[in-house]
Amino acid sequence: MPTIFPYKINGKQLLIAILLLGAILRFWGLGSAEFFHDEGFYAFRSIGYLDYIQNDYQTTPIQWFKDLPALPWWTHLSFHDHPPLFFLIQNIFFKALGDSLFIARLPSALAGIAAIYLAYLLAEKIFQNKILSLLPAFLLSVNEIHIWISRSSLMESFQIFLILLNIFLFFKFIEDYRRWRLFGIILGLSFLTKYTSVFLLPAYGAYLLILHRDFFKRRELYFALGLAALIFSPVLIYNFYLYKSVGHFDLQFAYLFKQTTPEWQLSLGKTQDPFSNIISNLLLLYSIPFLLAAVLSLFYSIFICARNFRARAWDRRSQTILFWLLNFIFITLMLIKIGSAFRFIALYAVPAIMLITALFDYLRLKFHQETIFKVLIAIFLIYESYFASNIFFTFPDFGIAQLDKYLNFELGDQRSLAIPASPNPHLNQIIKDNALLFTPMGKSILIIYDENIGLSPRLWLITRRNYYHGIPALTVNQFKNLLKEESTDRFRGYNIYFIKASDKTYLNPLYFNPAAQEFEAFLRQQLSLSPEKIIYGYNNLLMFTVYKFSL
Repeated sequence: MPTIFPYKINGKQLLIAILLLGAILRFWGLGSAEFFHDEGFYAFRSIGYLDYIQNDYQTTPIQWFKDLPALPWWTHLSFHDHPPLFFLIQNIFFKALGDSLFIARLPSALAGIAAIYLAYLLAEKIFQNKILSLLPAFLLSVNEIHIWISRSSLMESFQIFLILLNIFLFFKFIEDYRRWRLFGIILGLSFLTKYTSVFLLPAYGAYLLILHRDFFKRRELYFALGLAALIFSPVLIYNFYLYKSVGHFDLQFAYLFKQTTPEWQLSLGKTQDPFSNIISNLLLLYSIPFLLAAVLSLFYSIFICARNFRARAWDRRSQTILFWLLNFIFITLMLIKIGSAFRFIALYAVPAIMLITALFDYLRLKFHQETIFKVLIAIFLIYESYFASNIFFTFPDFGIAQLDKYLNFELGDQRSLAIPASPNPHLNQIIKDNALLFTPMGKSILIIYDENIGLSPRLWLITRRNYYHGIPALTVNQFKNLLKEESTDRFRGYNIYFIKASDKTYLNPLYFNPAAQEFEAFLRQQLSLSPEKIIYGYNNLLMFTVYKFSL
């Protein structure tokens, strides 16, 4: 181990330092970091374990069965577009700690740190060199795409943690076939988090077929797979009844089997980048040195596996290379079908890191130059750390986190005296039940919002407060229609907040309505109102304008 001044640093201390670095990069400003992509879709639904996204083009069972006195029991087993585990985990965190951006992202951040430790455990059993046994953990701790998903309310960080844990248990299972139970449970939980974990099955199968064919004769293998299927059974039951009710499976399986889905005229979960964009997306999320090292390690891995396959001789190191190469191959085959969205290509991070480490190990043994080897490792790690730091400086500020903070300050933790209502009885009951959790603030509040705001941030900023905090919210057109029907007396005495989005923030790319612009002009010209709050974002551009008034 390296010596710094008179002190010798041991492997345990380096591991702790790596974990601390990973924690700092994942927790620094976690609650104030800008809102990203699908965070609203997941976090909003997780608060109440509610499968609803306020979108008439992608409806859900709570809308389909609105005329029934109670939702069918099976609708609580899963969600219309994703398996349920991540929603359930977030729901537990929200119930225990309250709903905020920090809490929404906390499960992902904790899972990201745990994944770093698992990368170390997997490498420790393979590489004899202490530096190399720590290298995967360090590379994962400063990997930009892993930092990004660990700092977001997205499923991938928790998924990667479960995948690494399951791989660790897979090798334990190979060493002792009596350890099948925990392996099967975590495999099932991986599928219950995200369907893209399915690449594990062919990777495990091909690995066993090449190196451990005798395992196919072990009943414990089938017990483990059966246990995984049992853990995954809520999704299977949900899809069975969904098919009986509407003639197709959930959004992901319906897309896979090319089923007709009249309830989903616009499938938001299927708008990711096609596989043809994978090179450009990889170049955005991984550094050039990392990609070059990954490509070289792939060629090296293919050569080693081909040589050993012909010789039928596999040492521990080559077996490891084979395993991670199979992971890389089956992830790629899966992405050819589902696309190359940023969150999908995060799955490449760990296989690439493990193969890069194997390449460094080969170079170390080949050239017997420990000093040069350490210098190259140091330069590589320094550059990766520098590249990862870009995530804190280059991600654009759309003003969403700032607006959320402003609304928290203005509205506090109390509900409006007049609570919202929904024509859907199931949704209305959810509003009433959640309103009971808040103390009324003694006055009525109304949020009027620009319906051009993108659906994901709108779910978090507006709809969350409407359904879970007892704060009524209307679009500009809904507000105007109510005034026509009931006059201004309907909202007499309300404190009204009008949120207007600029064309620089996170807007709905498929929709535009000029009503908010017209309403802002009316407030300025006819009522001589000035903005209560102006929110600027990247390049000091206007993102949101908030007006506060009473009728």
